[in-house]
Amino acid sequence: MKSLVNAFVFGAVLLLAGPVLRAEITCKTEEYRGSYAFYTAGSLLHLPPQGAVLEGPFAQSGTFTMDGLGGAIIESRASYNGLLQPANVVGTYTITPDCLVKFFTTLPFPLSVPTVFTGVLSGNMREEVLMIAEPAGTVIVGRHYKQAQRFCGNADFAGPFEVDLRGTYSAAAANPGMAVINGRLVSAGDGTFTAKLLFNYAGSIVSKDIAGTYDVNAKCFVTLTYADGGQQSTIFGALAGTGNVAMMMLSDQGAAISGTFKSQQ
Repeated sequence: MKSLVNAFVFGAVLLLAGPVLRAEITCKTEEYRGSYAFYTAGSLLHLPPQGAVLEGPFAQSGTFTMDGLGGAIIESRASYNGLLQPANVVGTYTITPDCLVKFFTTLPFPLSVPTVFTGVLSGNMREEVLMIAEPAGTVIVGRHYKQAQRFCGNADFAGPFEVDLRGTYSAAAANPGMAVINGRLVSAGDGTFTAKLLFNYAGSIVSKDIAGTYDVNAKCFVTLTYADGGQQSTIFGALAGTGNVAMMMLSDQGAAISGTFKSQQ
């Protein structure tokens, strides 16, 4: 009986002390390193005169790579109101012990303006949400997921995936307005895939069965191509995790649409 009472008291003490015993969250510059696949979504609302033509819906996908010393390289593709451009820049970053991150870079031509991204790491530094804090005039949020693999190939993108893409088609597109692409994609792991997708074009729902090919390069960038209404469409992005997540964007002129592929397995 005495041992039972002692066990109860010990358990109660642990329960009460739980918050005290929990390890403090700490992040260090040298620990924040490696590559993160990401996508961004939002709008460029007010730009300098040299970039005014790019105002409107924005989407982007690619990778952030940190060196653990405060330096970063961003390799990506971006859609500025449906106009596709490479968006490769270098920058610097700082990180606080409570895992608040700031990136400092200059956006690529024709914007060419100093920019600050701010965000917070979560999931033991494996995930992150960033937004553009400077300059004013944008509403853009990016979601990052760390890559667990250093080298990739076609076999790393395999199996069934949930497709969740959303954004906007520009006024020049065939179906302008807000858009959502949802459904299931199955990759054979050999460079081919099939998919059953629902396209919501500004409230009009269209079901499509598609088949296409894909390529995953050594840096874990993945490109899918398929025929859509007689036109070739491309979805571009980067694998994250162990290939179980892909941060993607619809890489067609006129589209600013991005999101995720998540493995069902």
